[in-house]
Amino acid sequence: MTLGLRRGTVALVPHETEWEDEARRTIEVLKAILGDAAEDFAHVGSTSVRTIMAKPIIDIAVAARGFGPVLEKRGELESAGFFYRSKSGADLPEQLLFARGSLYEGTGDVQTHFIHVVKAGSAEWRDYVNFRDYLNAKPEAAKEYEALKLRLAAERPVDAGREHYTAGKKEFIAFTLRKALVWSYLGRRIHIKIDRPVGYVHKKEGYTLVYPINYGFIPGVYGGDGEELDVYLLGADSPVTEADCRVVGVVHRINDVEDKLIAAPEGMSFSAQEMEEAVRFQERWYDSFVEPV
Repeated sequence: MTLGLRRGTVALVPHETEWEDEARRTIEVLKAILGDAAEDFAHVGSTSVRTIMAKPIIDIAVAARGFGPVLEKRGELESAGFFYRSKSGADLPEQLLFARGSLYEGTGDVQTHFIHVVKAGSAEWRDYVNFRDYLNAKPEAAKEYEALKLRLAAERPVDAGREHYTAGKKEFIAFTLRKALVWSYLGRRIHIKIDRPVGYVHKKEGYTLVYPINYGFIPGVYGGDGEELDVYLLGADSPVTEADCRVVGVVHRINDVEDKLIAAPEGMSFSAQEMEEAVRFQERWYDSFVEPV
């Protein structure tokens, strides 16, 4: 198994199934140490994407109940080879970072594992898992990511702190996380709040928009525009204030920074054409298309 890179170098190798075994072994060690301090663990990062080349460094995300209980285990973690990288807090305020490899043991300069501790239920946990799942489900997006990584690695194979490599991926990652978020809701049951019910009049510069369907959002879930994720509700002809429903489609906007969900009461279904017609009152202003469940 190829595992580890010298600090400050960037190199990609073909996917190895042994990485998945190594991730499982690492998670078992972390589970034994952290116990109730963590709710869940996940193999994330490029070594968890089966169809692309990756830096041979294992990334594990830990969904913690809080940072305090994890830091109380710091001694045990470091005895097992996972060293706390406190300086990372300036760049990653919503997570703790532990790292493994001879660089941290003081016997060499190789990095083999990064352990990203985030809060359970947080956007950070969601993003780690969604990014992995989306790239594994969408091979064309995964290959686009691989091509970008290969270009960046070729441009600067020696990159102190891997700043060039990391910065070069930033835009792709932000866009993919936006797409992965809405994709992750396809087929799921959700509870939404309605802030623009049937008949709502929205006055915009130059025109007035009357909503023929209920339109709301998922509380506490934020989309690409930084606002709560919007949802068109089909199948409810009267104004409502909230609804339990199932996501039946996604509106992908090509010329905007956000996408929308389409939901309906449980048991109701709509074709892509029916959904496109229902949301055209607003989507006509955008270059968009509907992805059905």
